[in-house]
Amino acid sequence: MVEETAGLAMEERKYVRLPTFLERGFSDLNREVVSKRICCLCGTCAAFCDKIKIGDSKSEEAPEFSEDYDTVCGLCYTLCPRTSLPLPELERRIFGAVQEDVLGVYRNCYAVKSKKSDITGQDGGTVSALLAYALEEGVLDCAAITAADDQWRPKTKVATNGADLKAGAGTKYTLYPSVIGVRDAIEEGHTAIGFVGLPCQIQGLRKVQMSEQPYDVGIDKLKLVIGLFCMENFREELLDYIAEKYTKLENVSKCDIKGKDFSVYAKEKHSIPLVDIKDYVGDGCSICMDFTAELADISVGSVGSEEGWSTVFVRSEKGE
Repeated sequence: MVEETAGLAMEERKYVRLPTFLERGFSDLNREVVSKRICCLCGTCAAFCDKIKIGDSKSEEAPEFSEDYDTVCGLCYTLCPRTSLPLPELERRIFGAVQEDVLGVYRNCYAVKSKKSDITGQDGGTVSALLAYALEEGVLDCAAITAADDQWRPKTKVATNGADLKAGAGTKYTLYPSVIGVRDAIEEGHTAIGFVGLPCQIQGLRKVQMSEQPYDVGIDKLKLVIGLFCMENFREELLDYIAEKYTKLENVSKCDIKGKDFSVYAKEKHSIPLVDIKDYVGDGCSICMDFTAELADISVGSVGSEEGWSTVFVRSEKGE
């Protein structure tokens, strides 16, 4: 009887293997992720540890520890989506089911276009429309989004109204630690936060939500996660390449990927073969297998729908 009970306990433990507090510090993260060039620059480590900075030096953008000694609290290592990603258990806890489809767990799939003439976006204005509705109805009090300056260099923005959303509309094809926008929203005192980001960024946030760790980092204030389809993302040097070879960046109104081309829309459309810019793809993208943001509440992208429409996977009860 004792042996049988022990066997059942061991069997149960197979299905609750989420990251727990570990005495693994930034030096371990640096050695196993950053130095191996598999960091996706999601920003999860920097968002939830004020000792980690990204992009504060003139060196290559990567997480850096701001102190001379490693505190070995274990937080950055535990939360990083590249140290571990127990996908079935995360799905079970988030959705109550494990994927049986290559597109992940989902309740329904739609082709969507916003009915509001004042809402524009990448393909149908879907993300902007969803967030505008959530803000108007009080489901959210803000949304952490990624906007861009006039040179298309990304920056985080905490959006609280339609004008903010409009300023951040459109996909930015440049690596950026967007998860720090969640930290910014928490620090501003928001208690019902939405987030829009890439699959790797959502993986990091879901690990923060589900990990059994002893720190109160305010993640309970994150209420809705919208994911964007992503095949790959590019280092910031791509922008310099576009400016040098094709058009001034301040003239660019939109970028997208269709088929085998990276398209830049300015006074005229410039189609750049993806093979010509493969050297600008982020190193961390090479190991990512999540195209449709499988851990989001709602996933949005253009693949699978007609021009001007968005493909939308509704995954969670909250998303529905």
